[in-house]
Amino acid sequence: MDYKQMEQSLKALSDETRMLILKYLSKEALCICEFTELLDMSQPAISQHMRKLKQAGWICEEKRGRWTIWSLNERHGLFGVLTTLLAILPEPERTVETLIAEGKKVDCN
Repeated sequence: MDYKQMEQSLKALSDETRMLILKYLSKEALCICEFTELLDMSQPAISQHMRKLKQAGWICEEKRGRWTIWSLNERHGLFGVLTTLLAILPEPERTVETLIAEGKKVDCN
């Protein structure tokens, strides 16, 4: 990792929404439709955050039919640092379990 890559990685973390996305992904892989419910944001807005996280190498995508499932990139050079930082953050108020209880969980399979 060079200085520019380090800068890009750290800049991607400097946003509350992106940190929350990473916190969710530290628990399980999710699709955009789940993030729209969890974060109460539009799909295009979440996609912009995902683009920045992907460019920085923090997340990976896997195509499953017409769905894209996102997960943390365990091969990132700072993955250990990221998991340590995410462990310090409080748990999000809304969870996938909350979505299920509210009947808002989308089946992305």
